[in-house]
Amino acid sequence: MAMNMDGCGSGVTGVQVQQNGEDGRVSVSPLLNEEVYLELESKAVSDTKALAVELCRHFYSLGWLSGTGGSFTLRVHHHHDAVSTPSHLIVMSPSGVQKERMVPEDMYVLSSDGFILTTPVFKSYTHAAPKCTDCAPLFMKVYEMCNAGAVIHSHGMESCLITMINPLSKEFRITHMEMIKGICGHGYHDELVVPIIKNTAHEGELLESLTEAIRAYPKTTAVLVRNHGVFIWGDSWVSAKTQAECYHYLFDAAIKLHQLGLDWSSPRHGPIRNIVFFLSWYHIYFPFNLMLFIVQHFVLLDIEGTTTPASFVSDVLFPYAHDNVGKHLAATYDSEEAQNDINLLRSQVQIDLEQGVIGAVPIPLDYVGKELVIASLVANVTAMIRADRKVTSLKQLQGHIWRTGFQSNEFVAIVFDDVAEALARWNASGTKVYIYSSVIREAQQLLFANSNYGNLKKYLCGFFDSTVGNKRETRSYVEILKTVGIDRPADMLFVTDDFLEAVAAAAAGLEVILSIRPGNGSLPQNHGFRTIESLLEIQH
Repeated sequence: MAMNMDGCGSGVTGVQVQQNGEDGRVSVSPLLNEEVYLELESKAVSDTKALAVELCRHFYSLGWLSGTGGSFTLRVHHHHDAVSTPSHLIVMSPSGVQKERMVPEDMYVLSSDGFILTTPVFKSYTHAAPKCTDCAPLFMKVYEMCNAGAVIHSHGMESCLITMINPLSKEFRITHMEMIKGICGHGYHDELVVPIIKNTAHEGELLESLTEAIRAYPKTTAVLVRNHGVFIWGDSWVSAKTQAECYHYLFDAAIKLHQLGLDWSSPRHGPIRNIVFFLSWYHIYFPFNLMLFIVQHFVLLDIEGTTTPASFVSDVLFPYAHDNVGKHLAATYDSEEAQNDINLLRSQVQIDLEQGVIGAVPIPLDYVGKELVIASLVANVTAMIRADRKVTSLKQLQGHIWRTGFQSNEFVAIVFDDVAEALARWNASGTKVYIYSSVIREAQQLLFANSNYGNLKKYLCGFFDSTVGNKRETRSYVEILKTVGIDRPADMLFVTDDFLEAVAAAAAGLEVILSIRPGNGSLPQNHGFRTIESLLEIQH
């Protein structure tokens, strides 16, 4: 029998692909024996194809198979005298098609060892030849290892988001939820454990990690793929569908519990890490100040809009850097520090010029004279400040300019009235406090050492800036956890005024509180995070 590996995704052993019939009918391999041919033409196969189409439309309506993503497969069953017996045939959905518009003739039929026996007719409006789902090698492995009767690959939003809350976790665990009873082999009091594997560029490349996960978790009927979706199976399509509905319910419930600060993995579903807090709407009944009682021993603070008014940055620091950049560069031009600043700016400006960033102008080489070099640097820095760029080259130069202002006592840093007391309390309780800002670390230290409440730097254990990563990227917070030496992300509390920073930190597993201060920007409605108006609301 001739073999071809292109029709069902790489990794399916012994796949035979047939060209579509010119007469518009499903193509059947001419190499099949009469018994198999008759079975392919049987009512059981046609009924199974129709059922697959019906279920795919339903799964699409649930958001599991949208955007041509996701896929479904099930075994053919023969029914004799009310007894259902499994066939060696398997029906599988195609790849890259609108799942809600499929018809039975669009389905592939495979043998139990992975041979494609029939292929769909070519449809001109799709602009591509039909192709079996890229999940085929994964489906075949599940059939082989789990004796499955049907497998669903869902791209449901909840199955993707649940893997992002803690990007370091290799498992999803939940217990004491009624819908756990819908998962094969589990009861209400049991802990449901679903392995999480890393995503890959192509679904066929997940085969090895999926196989390892099934071996490591023999009880599981699902495997989550981080930032992607989930594979769910059962011994029949009814079992697979039922469990898929329960899994998606549990994923969604866990996300909502996390947004409320509740621990989905514990039997009581109490506050995460025993954090006790009163929700703001309780003020309707209780006229006391909102307090957040925490047990985290690590606190990470943003500066602008959290410890320091945004107006101090925009009305004092930025104008000072803007007004003094030329003077500073002229006075320090030949120093190693200034040359390092200039080289960083050259690199950034070159990138900006290539990307067509407004305000970027070429920086001439040194031989034309430092006056022209400084003039072009001033023009670029001015444009960056106006655009509030968060690039390291700008923040580093600004920090060096601000150092001059602090050292010459031209200004002192302003912090909110509650900051000094909160830092002192946390220090007394043994809480370690760190700062994370796009401002370079040296400038952060100068700010807290020269505040309107004196030297507050003594209460701080460390400083992080953009060299650790962008504040709106999850990996930056993962790197901070590694640097501080925190094994459980939830042991660190992050306070910021920026919603996107909050989302990134929460995705890394940190506890997050949004700071609401005078002059801060507005937040999205129903953002899902707890809020404070003073750091003194956070108490141990």
